[in-house]
This record gives sequence, structure tokens and C-alpha cells, in this order.
Amino acid sequence: MTNTSLNHIEGIIWDLDDTLYSVTPDLHESMRRSAAQTVIDLGHKIDFEEALSLAVESQRVHRLTFKMLNDRFNIDHKDLHLPFHAGMDHTVIKPVPTLVTAFAALPNMKHTLMTHASREWGLRMLNHLGIADFFDSSAVFGLEDMGYEHKDKSDRATKTCLSAIGVDANKAAFAEDRDWNLPIPHAMGLTTVLMDHPTQPRELPPHVHHRFDNATHFLNEIASGQLQKTA
Repeated sequence: MTNTSLNHIEGIIWDLDDTLYSVTPDLHESMRRSAAQTVIDLGHKIDFEEALSLAVESQRVHRLTFKMLNDRFNIDHKDLHLPFHAGMDHTVIKPVPTLVTAFAALPNMKHTLMTHASREWGLRMLNHLGIADFFDSSAVFGLEDMGYEHKDKSDRATKTCLSAIGVDANKAAFAEDRDWNLPIPHAMGLTTVLMDHPTQPRELPPHVHHRFDNATHFLNEIASGQLQKTA
């Protein structure tokens, strides 16, 4: 973590997976099973066990559940995006009560969510985690809401999220688990926050201001700074 203060933060743009909760082996299994079933439901001629085997191998080799299935059947990502996420099981994730407490400790903070998953999955997970009440549902966005423009390729997501909560870039934070999604927010003047993850560099790249173990610690740091400021 850098020594840059977080006292100026009035709004946070959140990623979802591995940012507000940790993706578990059980969720990866749910992803693989949903991928297999989605391909079948789209009408492609493959049985479930073979489709599941391809999803497993694809995740192992490419870290992308659908890569080998897409290649085999030439599936457009837009066709599978919504049904794939609809078929995933959110109940395999165990909610963390301290996260709810951390959100509640900042009653004036404005929150928005931008996930590369679907909006429906985002809303479902926020509710499951017990933090849906801290988000206006109109400020929750999935990749489909951005015309499938990824956060690392376009500033559309950042601009849309800032507009949704009415916060200027220099008073907002962008919280992510992948550093390659943070150069654009950094260039736009947001405070960039990286959630620790094994895939990420140990030395902070120049486009990352802070690193935290998890979302709870990040929010607690903001709350602590605000208390010190008013003391």
C-alpha cells in the first residue's frame, strides 16, 4: 500500500469476482458445469460429460472456461454470456459478515459495480453477500451493458460508473483484482486499488496506488482515515 491518503474518496467503482469475494474451487466447478450446459442449450451437438471435460481442460490450459468450446463450435461470446452466468450457483460462496460491517461503517460512500460477468450475476451476488442495499440497482453494470467493451480496452465502463453515482474522477476509487484493468482509471484521475491475488505482481506497477488483502480491509482503511480526520 502507498502512503497516499484515502480521505478524499466519495465513491467507489467495484469489480466483483476476487474483489468483493474470493472465487473458490466450488465456484470454478459451477462455472465449468454451467459452460457445458450452456453449449448444449445453445443447440450444439455434444453430450454433457464431453462438454464438461472440454471446459475443465480449457480452464486448465487457458484459464478461460469457454475457450476450447468456443473454438470447437465457433460460438459468439454474446450468445453465451447471459445464459452462462444465469446457470452459475452463487450459493457456493460463503458470505463474510465483516464485509457488511465495513460497508455500513461508511454510510455516505457511493458504490457502483462494473463486472465482466452479467448484470444479473452481479445483482445476485451483491444480494447473497448481504451488501445489495449499499448499491443503487441502476449503478450495477455487467459486460453486456458496456456493449462488451472490456475495462482494459475502453473508458466506457469508468465513465458510465462515475456518471451513475455522480462522483468526479478525482474523488473516486476503482477497486480491482487485476492490475491490467487499472491503467485507464488511473489515467482518468481515479485512485486505483488492487486486491491481492496470486496472479498479480508483487511490486506495485505505477498505475496502482494501493494494494489491500480484501475489500473489508480497504473500506476499514477509509473509515479509519475519516475518523482520524475528524478527531
